Amino acid sequence: MAVVTLKPAPLVKSGELTREFVEAYASAADDPAWMVARRLEALRVFRDTPAPQRSDELWRRVDLSAFKLDQVLATIQLPTGDQALDDDARRFLDPFIYANAPGVVAHVNGAPVVSHLDEYLHAQGVIFTDLLSASYQHADWLENHLMTECVKLTDAYFAALHGVFMRGGVVLRVPKGVRIEQPLRAATWMSADQRAGFNHTLIVLEEGAQATLIEEFASPSHGQPTHGQPAQVFYNGAVEIVLGKDAQLDYVSIQDWGRNVWNFTNERAHLHAGATLHWVAGGLGSRYTKSAIEADLLGEGGTALLSGVFFADGKQQLHYDTQQNHIAPACKSDLLYKNALRDEARTVWRGNIRVFPGAQKTDAYQANRNLQLSSKSRADSIPGLEIEADDVRCTHGSTVGRLEEEPMFYLRSRGIPEVEARRLIVEGFFAPVIERIPLEETRERLLAEIARKIG
Repeated sequence: MAVVTLKPAPLVKSGELTREFVEAYASAADDPAWMVARRLEALRVFRDTPAPQRSDELWRRVDLSAFKLDQVLATIQLPTGDQALDDDARRFLDPFIYANAPGVVAHVNGAPVVSHLDEYLHAQGVIFTDLLSASYQHADWLENHLMTECVKLTDAYFAALHGVFMRGGVVLRVPKGVRIEQPLRAATWMSADQRAGFNHTLIVLEEGAQATLIEEFASPSHGQPTHGQPAQVFYNGAVEIVLGKDAQLDYVSIQDWGRNVWNFTNERAHLHAGATLHWVAGGLGSRYTKSAIEADLLGEGGTALLSGVFFADGKQQLHYDTQQNHIAPACKSDLLYKNALRDEARTVWRGNIRVFPGAQKTDAYQANRNLQLSSKSRADSIPGLEIEADDVRCTHGSTVGRLEEEPMFYLRSRGIPEVEARRLIVEGFFAPVIERIPLEETRERLLAEIARKIG
């Protein structure tokens, strides 16, 4: 892979990330002119945006002192079209590459290794391809949608940095009235020597369209060692979802990053009148995750169902900030996030339902359930309501509890070993969310990884 080297000074300081470097990065990646301009605009915003501080409410429970962004970005590997797949990559990607799916997009280190769409969907005007191909083949359409409506460059520090380096990812567009019955598949793998990833997912369903997209992210358990320690890896992703009138989308996103990955994402969906979104998130890997997930109900009668299953062990930290924004009347949102924790792991969920003036007849709910499997684990659950309309139904709930002795005793008394009993209880805890994943293969892989974490 080609390598571009920056000066060793911290990149987080204004002016250290130069225009010349970004232009060299874009040139090496063979970007079209409009994408180069988008990167340079992101650079301008990034320079003007302060880095997150512990004094910021959303970052108050976050300790980034161990994360060395300057070291991670000091050498950035640029993706090429020729990616050698090692055994780990093949084990992860083969089920996607050979999947019986109408569309498959797979990446290694930001470069596409598979980009396939069945001809019958192509003939109906469906776009399902990698970001680089879309930047040329659908330039005008992509330029109008990429980081212009949902996740914007001005949203946050890491959103702007993502705009500078975004590379790899999936673009899905389903035209008006087209219904895709079988799930589309996408996969992203980062190899052990990869230090940074910037995948971008853009999904646009036009009026009356329907689709299901299942996307998975993974890397080796430990990266290339540096001075005897796994090297830090930085993943900075974005997800944009736009649903037109009466469109329906099932979107499943599961990350199983290695334990050296610092994972930051900004994810947002815009729902217009009558649209329905079922969004399932899964978090198993990474050293540290900080994700902002938002659903904006912009048109009357929209429905957003947000589900999450997260399992943290060791010293993992998983932080999720969710926002359900009711801007139009007569909309419904329902969030259920479930966390299991063991060892010294920590999870933080901060959820907010905001009802804007005029959003009467809102029906909104949020719940966060936490299951602690050790005394040293910690779960912070922070629900919130912000209501500016008077004819609404908005409720929330959160629980943090230990593994109960009674069901363990019941299972053990019937000859089930302790580890197996623990696995059955945890699977039962997660079942209401896992059952919502519309593909058996993905459900089984998620359950297998949960079983491995239990031991």
